[in-house]
Amino acid sequence: SGKVSHVGPLGSAHAVKVVNNIMNSTHLVAAAEGLLILSKRFGVDPAVACDVINQSSGRSLQSQVRIPEEVLTGRYSYGFKLGLMAKDCRIAVSIVKDQEDELAANTQLLPGTLLRLEEAQTKYGADADYTCVVKLLEEACGVDLRPLG
Repeated sequence: SGKVSHVGPLGSAHAVKVVNNIMNSTHLVAAAEGLLILSKRFGVDPAVACDVINQSSGRSLQSQVRIPEEVLTGRYSYGFKLGLMAKDCRIAVSIVKDQEDELAANTQLLPGTLLRLEEAQTKYGADADYTCVVKLLEEACGVDLRPLG
């Protein structure tokens, strides 16, 4: 973003960066799972569902920009490599899981996101776009998140 922020002692900025990236990926996976549920179980057009969600409290950068521009179009080419995203997410999870404490024991969602990214990287390669994690979910569920109309 061009803004420089002092976030804490040495290593803190790197930690913020990798936590930001795993949150980004988690939002993408959560939005995709939600749209897959709505499409497969209720026949809701993914574009319509996304539009409604984007007017509601479930919206995020992923539902507002990445899903409409990369997923609903079938492009999957935002420009951030899956291998780099998975690397950052591995680091983020290791920050939590390297110590056996209550934080490590109670952090469940982020490791699940990392697992999906690693599965996508295995299937599509490290150079694929990180939005391909949604393609992995679509293929696994037998649903294409493309507008119905």
